Amino acid sequence: MGDTNARNGKPRRLMSWRLSSGLDDTQPLAQHIANLFLLLNTRADSLRALWVDYELTLQCVGYFPASGHGVHFNRDQVRHAAQLGLAFDLDFYYVDDYEHEV
Repeated sequence: MGDTNARNGKPRRLMSWRLSSGLDDTQPLAQHIANLFLLLNTRADSLRALWVDYELTLQCVGYFPASGHGVHFNRDQVRHAAQLGLAFDLDFYYVDDYEHEV
């Protein structure tokens, strides 16, 4: 945030990277997170260098039917996130089974 955008010369209002798990949205959120950890592990040293100056957040969005929602992080997942300097931000939306816009 605040760095100059080389394309238009204006300061950036925010900064984010997007990384996809490679799974479709019918797969459990826990599996998406497991895949993301595999990908992030390949850049663990770079992430650890960034956490000194930046807040790193793994933002997860889940679409759930009204009758079934939530996520559980086991101890290893929490430990893994901490080792990479990641916080979690979880957004859950309620929709009919898999009838949402992607």
